[in-house]
Amino acid sequence: MRGTYIGRDRMLIDLVYGGMLVVPADDYSLMPALTTWGAIEPPLTKFFASSVKPGHTIVDIGANVGYFTVLAAKLIGTEGRIIAFEANPTTCELLKDNLSLNWLTDHDITVRTEAAYSENTSVKFYASAKFVGDSSIQERPTHAHRLDDVTTIEVPAVKLDDALKDVPVIDLLKIDIEGGEYHAFTGMMQLIREDRIRRIVFEWNAIMLGADTERFAAVLRTIRDECGGTFHALNQEGQPSPISIDELEKIPFYPFAVIEL
Repeated sequence: MRGTYIGRDRMLIDLVYGGMLVVPADDYSLMPALTTWGAIEPPLTKFFASSVKPGHTIVDIGANVGYFTVLAAKLIGTEGRIIAFEANPTTCELLKDNLSLNWLTDHDITVRTEAAYSENTSVKFYASAKFVGDSSIQERPTHAHRLDDVTTIEVPAVKLDDALKDVPVIDLLKIDIEGGEYHAFTGMMQLIREDRIRRIVFEWNAIMLGADTERFAAVLRTIRDECGGTFHALNQEGQPSPISIDELEKIPFYPFAVIEL
């Protein structure tokens, strides 16, 4: 076991890659895996470990409590830069705590409590009480076996084209926002067209995309046809292999898709 209960509804996690995280003890999304193995999403963890280099600029969209933000910070060192977005204000406070917990205050890390979106506005955000990692701007389909308390709040939303306009080059942009990808990608097309993003890793989640599924696939085809993007899937060792958008569309859920630009 890699977790210890420290009181006040908090678990302290001993991470496999070094460092620690504090997570809610009553969270059923990330906490069980972190407590048991000290890691989540092994393919993406391995991909980060092999791809992120000292001095890189990393953008983490849907940073949650900071698992990948902390990992990236350890890999880029003090010469790199991270911009992390987490729309859930409660979760964002834990993210900030975890950066301090890992003594990363000397790193160039910016945390923004905003949703990535297709315009600069405010949006409804569905905050899950029991599955914190499933919180989203998309309302989750109801399943009878999954009892949960969901609170609807208003959160600020930004176009990444505007929020990141002063960032010259992004070496890796990771995005995992439970179905909000269509709007987020729409809001960063200028960055992509200007060749300012080198690599994107994202989640394909047709269930949460809902009515946006076909629109998101169309955006991906634009990135392929007009911006030269090539698409890959990560295997269990975090190694990429080619995958087509048509193949992605046949999969209800795939969390480790990569675009090389």
